[in-house]
Amino acid sequence: MDPGYEALEGPKEISGLEGDTVSLKCTCEEELRDHRKYGGREVGLFISCCTGTIYVGEGREAMEGRVSIRDSHQELSFTVTLRDLTLKDTGKYWCGVKKLGTDESSLIALVIFPGNKYLSFPGLGTGTVEGRGSGGGE
Repeated sequence: MDPGYEALEGPKEISGLEGDTVSLKCTCEEELRDHRKYGGREVGLFISCCTGTIYVGEGREAMEGRVSIRDSHQELSFTVTLRDLTLKDTGKYWCGVKKLGTDESSLIALVIFPGNKYLSFPGLGTGTVEGRGSGGGE
């Protein structure tokens, strides 16, 4: 494997409003197409592992509680979706691919902001957080 090569990629950080839904989309290389995919929340300080992990087989979808995972076999991607977000959902999540030896995985930070699911703010959405400006006029 070449230095800097990643067989699995996902966003580094995403955000959402309390009560909303967010999706963590991870893409993988062709060699991982037929492997089982998974998503879960990171736990542990010294040894990284997941809690509430959901696995899905090729081209399938699985759901447990507020979390689902869907394998888009043809697109070489899979999506972990968290619904009805709460502030307690803020944290780090893994998306990964099972394989012999060490799994391929990507760690994603999820930030949930206080909100009201009954209010709508056009133009404000969820997605990758690239950075924050300092405000002020131009």
